Amino acid sequence: MTDDEQPDLSNQPATKADLQALRVQLEKSTDERLRRFRDEIKYHFDAAVENIHKDLAGANKDEVSSLKDVGQRLHDRVALVERQLGLEPPPAP
Repeated sequence: MTDDEQPDLSNQPATKADLQALRVQLEKSTDERLRRFRDEIKYHFDAAVENIHKDLAGANKDEVSSLKDVGQRLHDRVALVERQLGLEPPPAP
């Protein structure tokens, strides 16, 4: 056998060094997969939070607008009643 040829070790029992090397390799692979998984989950979580934030902001804006409309309608009705009763409306704030 020359120096360039590798011996066939496929049927040889694993040594402690082989098992240690395999364990290190598996740990690195697992750590990398977990890191990628964590990053992906964080990305999707951030996107979901942003969507919820925008939805709530839009809903809040709609509610404020609706309350302003109700307030204006109530103001107009009170002004109409005051005119019909001949009451002088209070001065504008």
